[in-house]
Amino acid sequence: MNAHADHLLQRLGTGKLIGIDHGEGSLVSCVEGALWITQSNDPRDIVIKGGESFVLDRPGLALICAAAGPAVVAVDVPRSQLPALPPYRWDMGNAARDRAVAGL
Repeated sequence: MNAHADHLLQRLGTGKLIGIDHGEGSLVSCVEGALWITQSNDPRDIVIKGGESFVLDRPGLALICAAAGPAVVAVDVPRSQLPALPPYRWDMGNAARDRAVAGL
């Protein structure tokens, strides 16, 4: 069983950034370009290039910025940090409503 969920893939323009709150344990991968990563209460500046990864190791906010040109970032969040979905109970009433929503 994979301990990580499917990754979120996002293209960032030069100087654009994304914030990840409470992302400790998330794997940040640079697919192309270069990324600058900074985390709350962390004096380090982490820079990764295409093909490199870094696991966020601090609680709080992490900022990921496209450095020196556009970049593509993939973020894998541990399944334990994904919000739980409410249970869905299927019955014939749900089927009629689901068909109406789908336009069938």
